[in-house]
Amino acid sequence: MNKLLIANRGEIARRVIRSAHDVGIATVAVFGAADRNAPHTWEADEAVFLGDEADGNPYLDGANIIAVAKARGADAIHPGYGFLAENAGFAQQVLDAGLTWVGPSPVAMAAMAAKDAAKERARAANVPVIEGFSCADMSADEAAQKANELGYPVLLKAVAGGGGRGMRVVESSAAFADAMEVARAEANKSFGDDRLLVERYIARGRHVEVQVFGDTHGNVVHLFERECSIQRRHQKIVEESPSPGITTELRTAICDAAVALTAAIEYVGAGTVEFLVDDERGDFAFLEVNARIQVEHPVTELLTGVDLVAWQLHVADGGALPLTQDEITATGHAIEVRLCAEDPAADHRPQGGPVWLWKPGSCARIDSAFAIGGVDARNEVSVHYDSMVAKVIAHGPTRLAAIARLRRALADTALLGITSNRTFLGRLLNHPALLAGDTTTRFLSDHAIDVSDPRFDDATAIAAALWLHGPGLGNRFRSNDYRPDVTVLWHGEARVHVGLANRGSGRFSAFVDRDPDPSLLRFPTTDRSALLVEHADNAVTIEVNAHRRRFHAVRSGDDLWIQPHLGDAVALRIGTLLPEPEIEQVAGGSVVTESAAVVTEVHVAVGDVVQADAPLVTVEAMKMLSVLRAPEPGTVTEIFAAPGDSVPAGAVLVAIESDDETGDEA
Repeated sequence: MNKLLIANRGEIARRVIRSAHDVGIATVAVFGAADRNAPHTWEADEAVFLGDEADGNPYLDGANIIAVAKARGADAIHPGYGFLAENAGFAQQVLDAGLTWVGPSPVAMAAMAAKDAAKERARAANVPVIEGFSCADMSADEAAQKANELGYPVLLKAVAGGGGRGMRVVESSAAFADAMEVARAEANKSFGDDRLLVERYIARGRHVEVQVFGDTHGNVVHLFERECSIQRRHQKIVEESPSPGITTELRTAICDAAVALTAAIEYVGAGTVEFLVDDERGDFAFLEVNARIQVEHPVTELLTGVDLVAWQLHVADGGALPLTQDEITATGHAIEVRLCAEDPAADHRPQGGPVWLWKPGSCARIDSAFAIGGVDARNEVSVHYDSMVAKVIAHGPTRLAAIARLRRALADTALLGITSNRTFLGRLLNHPALLAGDTTTRFLSDHAIDVSDPRFDDATAIAAALWLHGPGLGNRFRSNDYRPDVTVLWHGEARVHVGLANRGSGRFSAFVDRDPDPSLLRFPTTDRSALLVEHADNAVTIEVNAHRRRFHAVRSGDDLWIQPHLGDAVALRIGTLLPEPEIEQVAGGSVVTESAAVVTEVHVAVGDVVQADAPLVTVEAMKMLSVLRAPEPGTVTEIFAAPGDSVPAGAVLVAIESDDETGDEA
């Protein structure tokens, strides 16, 4: 293998490039229009444009990817995870083109790619499975009836899928048809395959997966298990190893079952065999095989000291596994969280847009799609793809030590310009149930994690004002208490005045007025709060009444983001006195987007009479589909978007005149 094309994007593309370069293999990156400035395109030896997302997902165009590989002289393709990584047809096309496929054989992939077929292979290998059925050839009514026989709740999931896409928990037969429609649409959008599987839903359990590896010489090993039980919408949030909730005997049984199944299908390369452990009974059942490298593979790498991507490249080149089972050891504990662009206070709704400052903390391994730096780094979370900003992974001699290091890394991380789950993750990692190892799949249902809005306290306001004025503060402020310098900040629609009077030697008197008279910039007295300031390019440290605090800050035009060391980032606007912002008035019957998204389907036309809850528009954000429905009966008066349009949060998509309206304009 001399030159490798990575048929993926983001942090996994960067991860593969790093290992390839470490072993002397040249790399070719590919990218869509949304990734034109992405770091993986800089770090590869060369990069090739695939196409615009407006014409479809360019990372799913297998024929084009193979053509690029051959044109650039690449002799191998690494698919990463997601997209075409588990597409047996694509793997075969790569081989037919005379290229090396870094992954399992198409035969092994086909055996495991379809979850229904994989369950049959597991049964044949004497591995227990969860009850369920395939509804690929069934109507919604037929599948709902069979689900009734299985017993609700049930889980719908894409036969060809993963990553939580195409998955829905259904509580009753009345909700089955709608859930099936959305799950099929998501599966087709993400994997080009809308077939679904229905399984009995086990509400309390542990999601435990085993990292396996095979080679072309008949060797198969495991590299221990990872627990990934804490999830939202079937997307993993926390991954760790060893699992805190299984015994040594159960660990051995699960790992042995994973190796037996892997060997039975003559599997080559990296893979993961997933199981659901009943936390009360202590038994386990097979879920699926992921025939690729996993998002959470760094957990295993830190636990074992093995470079799994380097192993992939070595095995794909015909090499034998570098270690035998007895030579693979686990040391200490490793744990990972997924830092995502999402708003925890708004049901973790995905966010899209530019990242103004990305400065990850120390004490942990950081696998990120983004370059370290400020606005000039041109980092952006695209609405076309996943919302993950980074994986943060820590290792320690004990589980509690690893968790402590992970919390410290998150606290030291600066992520400004976009709302994230950073503070939520820190609170999650400090929850007593997590620290005790009580980490079942119902963790977030059983335990409330604080998702309060970012706190904009007086110290944050003062820090923002001081940082804005830059170094040399002593020469920039008057010392007159009766005429302090005032900085005007806007927090949402609230005006805040911050007054500062110079006291010399880096100290200031200050006040924060949260309900100011809009016509005034001067106030007669100050609160005389003592401040000591240390200033840096993207940081400021202050003392307010002897309490020292650190902040990260970044500015673009009249917009400012500031993040307390142990708190949420706050978005502000700056300047002189500003007029009251105009607030768009939207009719009650109108339908707006809750987050930045792409319109995939419009279900109505102008003049249509609709009932309450009727589907109006389907939108996609971060590969998840949502159907926006009529809030009340009425008539569609105007449609503002078409399929393929990218729309911002709060955009009006459809105007509806309710039955009791008299023609008011929406």
